[in-house]
Amino acid sequence: MRKDDTSDASRPDGRISSPETLHLRAATRALRLHLDELPVDFHFWGPSDQFLAECAFPFARQRYDCAESMIGAGFGGTVLGSLARSFFDDGLRWLWIGDDPANRRFALLGSMLEERNRVCVTLEWNHASCPILPRWFAPILGVTDLTGSSEMWLRAPAVPDQATLLNAFLSGVRPIHVAQDELLDAARGLIDLAGLRGAVMVLAHAGHGNLLGTQSSFTERGGIGHDLRPDHEALYMQVAAVGVTLTLIGVSRAIPESCPDEVPQRSFLMETLRLTTEIVNAATVIHGLRAPKKPRAAARRQSSSPRPAPLLRPTALLSPDDLLPDVNSADKVIEAAEQYYDAARSWAADPWQEDRPVNVASILTYGGAHSSLQAVMSTYDQPGSAVIAVFAARMLLEEAARFKWMVEGRTEDEIRHHFTQFFEEQRARRKKVLDELSGDGVARAKAERLLALPSNVTVITPYDSISRGRKPMPPIEKMLEIMGEPYPEPGWLNVAYSLLSQVTHSTPIGHLHMARFQGGTLHANEISPEMLGLALDAACLGSAHLIGISATFLSAGSQEARDHSLSLHRLAYDVHIRARLVHGLD
Repeated sequence: MRKDDTSDASRPDGRISSPETLHLRAATRALRLHLDELPVDFHFWGPSDQFLAECAFPFARQRYDCAESMIGAGFGGTVLGSLARSFFDDGLRWLWIGDDPANRRFALLGSMLEERNRVCVTLEWNHASCPILPRWFAPILGVTDLTGSSEMWLRAPAVPDQATLLNAFLSGVRPIHVAQDELLDAARGLIDLAGLRGAVMVLAHAGHGNLLGTQSSFTERGGIGHDLRPDHEALYMQVAAVGVTLTLIGVSRAIPESCPDEVPQRSFLMETLRLTTEIVNAATVIHGLRAPKKPRAAARRQSSSPRPAPLLRPTALLSPDDLLPDVNSADKVIEAAEQYYDAARSWAADPWQEDRPVNVASILTYGGAHSSLQAVMSTYDQPGSAVIAVFAARMLLEEAARFKWMVEGRTEDEIRHHFTQFFEEQRARRKKVLDELSGDGVARAKAERLLALPSNVTVITPYDSISRGRKPMPPIEKMLEIMGEPYPEPGWLNVAYSLLSQVTHSTPIGHLHMARFQGGTLHANEISPEMLGLALDAACLGSAHLIGISATFLSAGSQEARDHSLSLHRLAYDVHIRARLVHGLD
């Protein structure tokens, strides 16, 4: 198969694409092939912020390659959206750093300490432990100082959070002393589109793997929960392309020495911009969210004052004696996870065997759980693709916590109330997306189309059926705590979620866990055994809950479904018993 072949014949899903979608896919592949031509230099034992900056583009390029490779795969449609969401974070971050690299690059150090401290606080608040915490904080040894104990680390500010960066972007706030940068300014224009806040919410729903996010894989003729609808594919790949381009340009401004001398940097970046612009134009034809017709005068609302940062925990700082070598192995976890995966595919619920309506939430959850599990098990051992497994695993864990909370209660009334809260939450989130889109230059009808269900779906409960003064669902931390109750350390799932989020939020810690340094060679795009063990553990545990619960609903509580659910939970626990020796939690 030719590398530039993006025809339907090259895609496993067997669907027939529109000419517009085929044009977009050709453009996304062209950018991928172009970016893959760029060699990257790493400078060992230079400044720590230099090395962390040098990790950013290779990791972004890896995720872009993974996202593009998942188009038409026949599984993991929503996972592609989760990957795209991380590019939006990347784009804003490197747009901010690129505006003033001399003063902002070292904020990468502050961000890494902030994330370490967040993990320490999560361990503390959840009464959890992790005896190999230094492996999580410094998985790569021998490349630069990653202890975090020097004065430069301790006085470095952190990169602002996404909400602050988005407000700054929408309001046009930039440092007064910033010189005009033609390339950065051109890239800045690519990220702006009508209804940007609403589009970010669509990405966030995919990133969190919730019911609204899973609806992106609910198509007219595709596999339910597996394939990606064309308008969402267009939005996701546009954001992915712009994000990786902004990262490349921002990194080139922060560390120009990372570009090899033999590469004409400016012409390479100009070609990158041209290819990305083609993707934006092709995607806009499909999803319809065009650039604003007039410049934004200011952000419509300003972010509230940031919460005071928690006190820095001593365990966030390492000494050279704390560092642990990279000698772990996830082989036994892999063996157990493969047994679990075989069992998960050994029986399937058939919701259409009886002539009765099928609940959309149940079928989407069932299909989406199988799809995300397949994304994990089909990629964790493929060169350069293991990052997909981490994204899918976190989605499974998070949605499983929501479903676990929804179906549990001391009385039938409490369970019924949980169901009401769950579905009203989805309807309220849907309304918020539509309000954001239509309030920022997108016609309401066009916004509705972006969230519309297939024509063969009958909506029984109106979308506007939201109780006045409704009680929102508990925070994800509380639901993960409930899900972890059977374990020796119930709070371990909150720590697991925080560690998986390092990859999905593209933090410096996450970057380091997607590379290994062995025998004097840096193996980029190779996942650490700790992160792999945790991803497989979370994926099996999360999918056991989701498949078990939804299969029981779809089969009207059949004994077969309950037996299948019990079998999956037992096998998932076997995975956990082995994984806890690798990732160090529980």
